Amino acid sequence: MATAIDTKSENGVPVEKPDLSTVSLNDLIIGRKLQSPLYDEHGVLLLAAGATITQEIKQAIRNRGDMRVCISQHDALHVTLQPQLTCATSNRLVTFDSELTRKIDAIMDAGLLAVKNTGPAVKNDVVFLGRKGYDHDQRTRLIDQHERNGQALGTMMSEALHGNVMDGNVVATMAAEYLKEMTTDTDNVLCSAIDKFQDDDIAGRSLEVALLAMAIGIEMDLDSDNIRNLAMAGLVHDWGMMKVPAEIRNTQHRLNAVEMLEIKKHPIYSLELLQHVSALPPVVSVIAYQVHERFNGTGYPRGRCGTSIHPFARILQVADSFVGMTTPKYYRPPIMRYGAMECLVRQAKERAVDSQVVRALLKIQSLFPIGSYVTLSDGSVAQILRRNQDYYTQPIVARIQDAEGNAVDITAEENVIDLHEAEHLKVEQALPTPGSNEIPLSEDLYQASLAFVV
Repeated sequence: MATAIDTKSENGVPVEKPDLSTVSLNDLIIGRKLQSPLYDEHGVLLLAAGATITQEIKQAIRNRGDMRVCISQHDALHVTLQPQLTCATSNRLVTFDSELTRKIDAIMDAGLLAVKNTGPAVKNDVVFLGRKGYDHDQRTRLIDQHERNGQALGTMMSEALHGNVMDGNVVATMAAEYLKEMTTDTDNVLCSAIDKFQDDDIAGRSLEVALLAMAIGIEMDLDSDNIRNLAMAGLVHDWGMMKVPAEIRNTQHRLNAVEMLEIKKHPIYSLELLQHVSALPPVVSVIAYQVHERFNGTGYPRGRCGTSIHPFARILQVADSFVGMTTPKYYRPPIMRYGAMECLVRQAKERAVDSQVVRALLKIQSLFPIGSYVTLSDGSVAQILRRNQDYYTQPIVARIQDAEGNAVDITAEENVIDLHEAEHLKVEQALPTPGSNEIPLSEDLYQASLAFVV
């Protein structure tokens, strides 16, 4: 019987973990015995199976700064005050146990998918371009790629839906082409995809998510093989949405509980559809299956938490959230890009998302994301041109208006500004994109984001 907090786990990932639920530490009943191990939200083992909850143990966990813990579904029903599982575990009501999902879950439970680089980090090949503008030829090439690849993905989704076998090398080629463009100019790639796709364009939106995830992965020092796998998972992760009724996907109102249950089935649908794609690395299906899990266990379809979620799924979860918030819905305008970043920073503080991933997102987008608009402290208006390495509150901007509202030459050297070097200037206010009807992040929208209904 465990009498102290055990902070060690094999290879950093607990082995043979059951399906986990996230509960409040305060809900644990003193004197109750655990049937399965208890973990923190990062997947670190705290108590072994057979341990009895004591006041001393609860205080020791509290002293570590943990107010929520991960336990098995069985224990959630028997060692807490809750007769039913909380929101973190009620998500499992939508899961379908099949041989396929059981295999995926077993792989993750065994911790067999640790991420390792087999080659040099792609980041080593990325050049910091400073105040240099975007290359027009690359931008034209990228826009053509987006259109061509969006159509190809749409065709693949439709064919898979009808049970036809599709060639996975198609998405592998897309990933490789975009990786090459990323090493040339990541900022140009990210900016080129802004506002190119509608919310009901599942393929296009998946493409934008994949691009953002690739940039995050590069910042997190992944090698080319890992970046390509991450990209492929992003390109296919939402295919299951095609099996969700259109009236729910395109609802004119915020999703209710019944509609949300239908949405929560789509990762399993995606997993099934991907069985019709040949030559797809097995890890891609695992990642796609877990994209909508949450770091604190409140996600779906399995309510996993911490390191029991594949690292690439944690990256894609952040990218998917950012793109989802900044895309217009039938029931709301797009959220300002700054607002989406603000939301994710808040979620990271609450451990809803992986803070390391959000930190990487800040570095590749800045707090005021690429393509968004701001007012500067001298009263002028500028557009965010590039991230500025680690100075995520001081991006590189292109001034578009002077303080009197007059248009200026954005290509003139004096109007392309490195805010880290310009000590007399700083961002004063984030602005909505002209003509976009963007809205700021409100407390209501933030709370909705935690419930996946933003």
